[in-house]
Amino acid sequence: MLTRRLLAAACLMLVSGAVHADTKPLVHAVPNDIASLDPADIRGQQDQEIGVNVYERLVQMKFNEQPDGTLLADPVEVVPQLAESWTVDGPVITFKLRPGVKFYPTGNPMTSEDVRYSFERLVRITGNGKNQAGIAGIFKPEQIEAVDLMTVRITFTDGNGTPTAIPVALTSMKFQQFAIIDSVEVKKHATAEDPWASQWLTKNLATTGPYYIANRALGQQLELKAVPNHWSGKQPPFEDVVLRVIGNADLVSLIKGGVVDYAAEGLTGRQYDALAAAGFPVLHGETPSILRLAMAMDKEPFTDKRVRQAMLYAIPHDRILKTALAGRGKRQICLYNEPDPTCINNYDKYKLDLAKAKALLQEAGKPSFSFDFWYSTALPYNNDIAIIIADSLKSIGVTANLKPTPALQLLDLYRARINGTDQTMSGMLLNEGVIWLNDPSTLTNLALVTKTPLGGVTNWARYSDPEVDELHYKYRNSNDVPARKAAYAKIQEKAAEAAATVNPVILIGRTIVVNPRITGVTFSQDPYARYVYLKPK
Repeated sequence: MLTRRLLAAACLMLVSGAVHADTKPLVHAVPNDIASLDPADIRGQQDQEIGVNVYERLVQMKFNEQPDGTLLADPVEVVPQLAESWTVDGPVITFKLRPGVKFYPTGNPMTSEDVRYSFERLVRITGNGKNQAGIAGIFKPEQIEAVDLMTVRITFTDGNGTPTAIPVALTSMKFQQFAIIDSVEVKKHATAEDPWASQWLTKNLATTGPYYIANRALGQQLELKAVPNHWSGKQPPFEDVVLRVIGNADLVSLIKGGVVDYAAEGLTGRQYDALAAAGFPVLHGETPSILRLAMAMDKEPFTDKRVRQAMLYAIPHDRILKTALAGRGKRQICLYNEPDPTCINNYDKYKLDLAKAKALLQEAGKPSFSFDFWYSTALPYNNDIAIIIADSLKSIGVTANLKPTPALQLLDLYRARINGTDQTMSGMLLNEGVIWLNDPSTLTNLALVTKTPLGGVTNWARYSDPEVDELHYKYRNSNDVPARKAAYAKIQEKAAEAAATVNPVILIGRTIVVNPRITGVTFSQDPYARYVYLKPK
């Protein structure tokens, strides 16, 4: 009789889907809607977050379980995904593709031509994908060869056409820009005006899974469903995921009421503390999310480097950490990621020193002035941080006109200034950014080199130094380790002296609150939720 009861209980668990069958979707609170689904032209954090969940790549991050049940990504090592194996021969990596993979919903089989086409789009289209491809050492379509139906060979170069064993070539392949798309389907939507079907891919998917977009209400929510019969033979624990745009809603109440299951944006440090006190798991990881300040050095009052340096001496790091972030995070003193072996930590000199800040302003002949201080409203602690900085600046005679701006509107203004199409935005920009590799080439190529087709695509400050440009382009993909380290040390010295662009302030990291019924939270260099790992307890 006991055996029958145990068997009946086991059957009941199986029939009900065990712990998975409450049929409640996973609800992830996001601060704003997505702007682009195209892996080659992602335009913001939400685009990147959706990208890691709806597309797949040749390789993926290797996650290691931590004592608290979270999963931490290895910073370098990768494991197979759409490629089942690969061989490395100096500057050449040959990938053997996994057989039996099909795109959804077309059913088209994945082949080497899909990989070749996906990577060709990266170097053909101006966007974040092109920059990331260059960091990996891919600049021209000819570097990617479809050897046979299921084999792809990539020859990595230093940007000048010289084959080079790029230090970050393989590990770069794990990032979302290197997603493999259905070339057969995408080509159907190409036109003479849009030969790479960019407009279609901005709003549509051509993917192998594990999720597809089932429904979308613009500005409100986006619903994902698990791809049926996924090639891996595994279905994610949550078959339905809802990304809900929170806007001005009371996120704390939504979490406490069980309406929202996962949130990593939209909360202040105090609110995280309140949720932790109420029994909700609040998890923090030191992922490379860094709060930075940039100053428009081509416009008054920031044309003089002494004025820019004064701003950095007036930043109250300890107050920001304690008041705005509730102690989560720490001061960032390297231009690049903290574990980067090229770091010289020379921003340590910009400790809070109001007397020095005043002296620099007097020396520059600008003892008092006002400026526009821009930041996104998508992250509520931005407002707290901006107020704290403005209060500190007031004590040295400087007035910051706070410009809290919706994320997508700020992005438009930001891009317009970079591209020289609109001069509305100047002054100072508070911005949180993530560099995924512990290597100096990405940030330098994005924000320190002069804006050209080769780089500078996020050089909002309009920083320009011919020596920095020369050093970066000469050594960005060099395998001469001592010379490369010396080059980037010089770049860091010049950047800190100029005090204009992507000045590091705080290592924000990643703080996540989840419903107590959920486990499997991931922390990775790209700080995004990965729904396939999340599961009910």
